[in-house]
Amino acid sequence: MSDLPPGQFWGHRFVTYTINGVPEIAESDYRFQLTGLVRKKLEFAFSELEQLGLRTLRADFHCVTKWSIRDCEWRGIPFSALAGLSGIEDGAEYAFIHSLDGYTTVVPMENMQESLLATELNGSRISQEQGAPVRLVVPSLYGWKSAKWLAAIELVEEYRDGFWEERGYHERGDFLTEERFKNPAARFLHKKVAAPRKVQ
Repeated sequence: MSDLPPGQFWGHRFVTYTINGVPEIAESDYRFQLTGLVRKKLEFAFSELEQLGLRTLRADFHCVTKWSIRDCEWRGIPFSALAGLSGIEDGAEYAFIHSLDGYTTVVPMENMQESLLATELNGSRISQEQGAPVRLVVPSLYGWKSAKWLAAIELVEEYRDGFWEERGYHERGDFLTEERFKNPAARFLHKKVAAPRKVQ
């Protein structure tokens, strides 16, 4: 049995949090970009991403709102594989993450090294609610850093807030040290949105 980080409890299912509803996009229309401080900018269709080779990552998932899901099996493309193809400039300190629904977040590069661009969860394609076609998984940080509906990763030198960080969430989000909020009032901001919408 996995150990729970401080302040967490075991949940039975994922809760879907969004900022603009659940976007819908066909795998055939999907494009991913790796940009910013890289020697070679990358752009892939969904099928091209999967041709890079899939890896399995087994890890517990911890939401900042205190629920955790035990022993998730993610399968996808390691960020390290993309980094090897593009070449990372020496000044890259953070990954600024862009999602299809307009969501953003920021992840320190040391946490990105073990991250995965996931296309499957527990043996099945990730659902739209869980972030299909591609979701970022950062196993060492709280779940808001594992952005759903991943569109682009931009490597940058200087920190800048993403969506929740701008609203008082912690800059890094390490669950082992309970890096939840820099502004305590931010704990009340999460909302659930279930209505699907199409992304043009």
